[in-house]
Amino acid sequence: MSGKNTMTRDAMLFLPAKVVEGLLVIACSSLYTHIFTQNAVGTFGIVNTTVQFCYLVVAGWMANAATRYVGEEFRRDRASALFSTVSAIYLLICAAVAAVALCAAAVTRDPVWLGGACMFFSYTVFQILNSALIQLGRMRASISLSLFSAAGKLAIAYAIVHGASDYPSAAPAFIANTLADGLAGLGAVFALSIPTVVRLRWFSRPLLHKFFAYGVPLMGVSIAVALLNMIDRYLVTGFFGKEAFAVYNQNNSIASGIFTMISVGIMRGVYPNVLRAWRDGGQAAAKPLLDQGVRLYLLIAVPAVAGLSAVALPMSRFLFAAGYDAGAPVIAYTALAMLFMGLTEYANKAYELEQSTIHVLQNSAAAAAIKVVCSVVLLKTLGFTGGALGSVVAFASYFIITAVRVRKRFIFRVPAKNLARILVCALLCGAAAFGCTLLPVSNLLRLICAVAAGAAVYAIAIIASGEGRAEAQAVLKRLKR
Repeated sequence: MSGKNTMTRDAMLFLPAKVVEGLLVIACSSLYTHIFTQNAVGTFGIVNTTVQFCYLVVAGWMANAATRYVGEEFRRDRASALFSTVSAIYLLICAAVAAVALCAAAVTRDPVWLGGACMFFSYTVFQILNSALIQLGRMRASISLSLFSAAGKLAIAYAIVHGASDYPSAAPAFIANTLADGLAGLGAVFALSIPTVVRLRWFSRPLLHKFFAYGVPLMGVSIAVALLNMIDRYLVTGFFGKEAFAVYNQNNSIASGIFTMISVGIMRGVYPNVLRAWRDGGQAAAKPLLDQGVRLYLLIAVPAVAGLSAVALPMSRFLFAAGYDAGAPVIAYTALAMLFMGLTEYANKAYELEQSTIHVLQNSAAAAAIKVVCSVVLLKTLGFTGGALGSVVAFASYFIITAVRVRKRFIFRVPAKNLARILVCALLCGAAAFGCTLLPVSNLLRLICAVAAGAAVYAIAIIASGEGRAEAQAVLKRLKR
């Protein structure tokens, strides 16, 4: 099977599962607004954001390096040295985070620090090991555990509060997220046979040095990317308080959750194949796969932006408790920002494949500075929705800066005719969906009609144009099995 066919097959395998996972994330965001007070939702949201920020800053460098090298290490000794080294680093990071959390909880007398630390422990282990599963081709295990984690966060929280509404504490959400990610991480431990290959005596100093060489420059990248992704949330909280942040964050989570699943679903089918092609044949072998991966991404992501923008208001009104629809514009702005973020990830692959991550740091730092300035200005002039518009400016700037600089090495290319077809079909999708939102029916019926109409129009248009025929045939073949 050719590299492009293999890559398309892997992406088509991942994407439906990631769509389901995205729907579970949306359901979780929706449920939390109904069972918790706005203050509790805001508290959980800011802690969850901080956990993700800490992961990027203190563990992301190691996770990225482990993902980069796990394939070749597994062929050598089932990655015993790599997993032993990663395990030691993970325990040291957790010990440091636990010490900081205990001190902060003692000083502030606020147990939220301890809840955040527990979430960090389970989130980090699952993210690292799930990435390893992907890189090693354990697709089914990764998909199953990811779905288990997403469903667990929904079910456990609901079970703890016994279906109550306006629950005043965010503790059930902390517990649900910790248990769901922790159990999924434990599943990944056994899927990778880690108990049989991890020993302290197999800790590898040469591998640690390789991690440092590849991953430490990414610490700066992680900080810059974290600022790009999250600074608007902290600024909204600082400007308008936790309750406004709850409205902003829950609407933001719809678009960011969907786009994270789209990006991850496609990238996890694309990047392992691109990396294998790079190892076997260098740029000449890898670039065609990267080009095809970007086309697949645009084929899904562009109509997602159009569709989400069209249905933002009825979606927010249906999913969330009363008052959260004030943040509906955030869904549209965030979707557009995430589209640019995904494109930048593909543009950065040239740097990553050549292990020149210092350039990613420079580009992301420049974009982070743009975001801080834009967010402050727009929050003051437009209110809390200005934070999401600042994200659009920042992520678009990040993509432009990266695309201009990385051209000296190589960058993906999508032919103009392919791009034009996708854009026109996406606009038709958005128009059909928006038309349905004007129907004189309930928000639920508007949403159902809009999603169905938008999806049908896009499917017909993209197949009729010839742009999506290969993907449609791949899906049909899979359904026939």
